[in-house]
Amino acid sequence: MITNLLNFLLIFSLLTLCSSYSSHQAQAKATDLQLVLYWGQDSAGNRYPNNLEKPLAEVCSRPGYDIIKIAFLIIFFDRNNKDSLPGLNFANHCGTTFGPEYPDLLNCSSSIGADIKTCQSIGRKVLLSLGGSSGAYGFTSDAQASSFALTIWNMFLGGSASGVPRPFGDAVIDGVDLDIEGGSPSGYATFVSALRGLMNRGNKVFYISGAPQCPFPDAYLGPKVGTALGDAGNSFDSVTVQFYNNYCSYQGGTWFWSSFQQWAEWSKNSVNSKVKIYLGLPASSFGASGGYIPPDELATVVTRLRSQYPDVFGGVMLWDASWNQNNVVNGALYADSVAKILQAN
Repeated sequence: MITNLLNFLLIFSLLTLCSSYSSHQAQAKATDLQLVLYWGQDSAGNRYPNNLEKPLAEVCSRPGYDIIKIAFLIIFFDRNNKDSLPGLNFANHCGTTFGPEYPDLLNCSSSIGADIKTCQSIGRKVLLSLGGSSGAYGFTSDAQASSFALTIWNMFLGGSASGVPRPFGDAVIDGVDLDIEGGSPSGYATFVSALRGLMNRGNKVFYISGAPQCPFPDAYLGPKVGTALGDAGNSFDSVTVQFYNNYCSYQGGTWFWSSFQQWAEWSKNSVNSKVKIYLGLPASSFGASGGYIPPDELATVVTRLRSQYPDVFGGVMLWDASWNQNNVVNGALYADSVAKILQAN
């Protein structure tokens, strides 16, 4: 009798523990809000030379870091490279090239390429960001833009071509991000549409993201006629709007809220009503000219955006990993706090 009672109590305790664990796991995955983090430029390196940006695998292993955007492919058609293949810059993370024929084309298969596969193995998505605040990019024709889409597909995504190097080796990234901050808006709609066509033929789900600045519409990505978001908005999965370095940053008050509303209304009324709008912020007060939101204030902002735009608000984007690792607030990295805020919503 006593033995039966003890067995019953043991089984009951185990079931209770399992139930509690399952409930915790379900809660941990309850939110669909995501944290996006740029990595690869070590933009805080000059200010913090003794704490350079950590390797990609170390960054993506932190809980709640959902999407990593590798920055940047800075030159679309690099004349220093054979066949004018693109030029890459990943700061101090990769310095090896494919040889004298490709002096600006980095061979990062054993470093970044290996880390990409590590990140993907734990459920992270890794995108390659094209553009940046400096570089040489853009298109002279739609034909050139369409051809470039095939180049990107073969070099980084699900394609391959004889004689075309793959900077990340056999690692297949999860998509492409457009951080276009100069030049002409021409050609990007064709590029995005052509790339989406190639992605749709692949054997995995690929993503296309844009990172416009907060004034609506963005000067380069739109949405307006002749821009990527205007003419090919249905090909985008997310828009991580840069709410910094501008009058419509959080410190702009009503400018900030009205700007987010404009982006949200575009998403709801566009041909692609599923595209998510992310709140883009610097990961430190030193990371940009305005726009930084301390964690306690950010919690209120996220709750409000989640409430007002439940079908549109996608989460938070941070620039960048290097600023984040040098910004500890109340004992926690800034992005760790952001991840917990998103989790609570």
